[in-house]
Amino acid sequence: MAQPAARTAGPGGTTPDGYRWLVLAMVFLVHGTAIGLVWQAIPPLKAVLANDVGTTASTVVLVFAAINFTLLLFQLPGGLLGDRFALRYVVGVGAVLTGVATAARGLFPDLVGLLATSVLAGVGMSLVNPNLVKIVTEWFAAEELGLAQGVTIAGNTVGSGLAGSLSAGALLVALGSWERVFLAYGVLTAGLGVAWLLLVRSPSRHETPEYAHDEMATLLHEGESARDALKGVFGARSTLPAVALTAVAFWAILGSLGVLPEYADAQPFAVSEVFLGTPLFVATFGALSLPLLAGRIGQSGVFYLSATGLASGIVLTGLAGSLPTFLAGMVVAGYFGGGMLAMIYLLPGHLRDIGPARAGTMSGVLLSLGMLGGTVGPIVGATVLESTGLFESALLVALPLVVVLPCTYRLRLDDDTPVPSPAGTAGTDGRAD
Repeated sequence: MAQPAARTAGPGGTTPDGYRWLVLAMVFLVHGTAIGLVWQAIPPLKAVLANDVGTTASTVVLVFAAINFTLLLFQLPGGLLGDRFALRYVVGVGAVLTGVATAARGLFPDLVGLLATSVLAGVGMSLVNPNLVKIVTEWFAAEELGLAQGVTIAGNTVGSGLAGSLSAGALLVALGSWERVFLAYGVLTAGLGVAWLLLVRSPSRHETPEYAHDEMATLLHEGESARDALKGVFGARSTLPAVALTAVAFWAILGSLGVLPEYADAQPFAVSEVFLGTPLFVATFGALSLPLLAGRIGQSGVFYLSATGLASGIVLTGLAGSLPTFLAGMVVAGYFGGGMLAMIYLLPGHLRDIGPARAGTMSGVLLSLGMLGGTVGPIVGATVLESTGLFESALLVALPLVVVLPCTYRLRLDDDTPVPSPAGTAGTDGRAD
């Protein structure tokens, strides 16, 4: 499929062909800060926060969970806003709000204040996260989406990995307090939000790539109501299996990451905290490379490969009898987990019965309802680890992903062969014949 020709200039005279890569660079940076950095800085700072606030580390987990629950509630409205208003403003305002809330944590150094700033940051993140998926879908042709969404996920994994490595280590030592760490992260995030407002725009109609389902897009006008958008998304055949797949993927990915420190402590050998960032850094390579296999084995094939690899890696961490085996499990889970997350982010742009005009709404649906799995998975994993054992916990975190995997064949992916429908009725891809 040919790439769209460069016709008009972006900000600063940049041609659209070069400008879309500037957009992708901004997506990488904003995803890395507004989602990865500010969110994943909380777990490594649990002990410091607990000591200063005068509570326990397990209670400080609520500060992290408050973001999860806020994302669960607000990513769907955030996606709807992205379908109705300019993404320049929806994402930019969200990033600035996230940065301001993060920087303000030090002004309210008690549990209530930390919870309140988590909720406020979560609202901003809900504007950012689903709409980064949408803007990449708008600027990049179908054959480039694998790489582009891989870069999007890489921003998150790199930001998360840096947060885990620096927040309670070199950066805390250099800045002297957790308040200053959050201030630095907040200023950086808000600054990138302002840069987004100044630099990023959506493509004009003649700059939009010609998707395999672009006929569907022409049927959807920009003034579509939120009710009609939701009706269209929830009425699509692909939505239920896509939600189920996203929920169990988040269950496995966030569930395994959430209990990874406890898995390390439960081993009969010592595991340095330096190694615990391994899955996040390795996930970057999985996010960039695995989606590129879709052209050879199909998107369903990549889902199967990523899911089985992720589940195998998680189980391997539960069976590890030595440090090398434990590290191998983290590497395998991280690589295939990154690939799985990238494929989830690709879904809104590749479902023929959704269409690009509803990509923001679909992203909000997937990320909001998927967060149910991401919230419950770590809780179940930790509970089973404490009550039953390490292997049973790893198995329970990994198994649902394998069980739900056949749902991929219910997805109307745009690399599938369309199924003919009776004349005059809607086809299986959601278009009128």
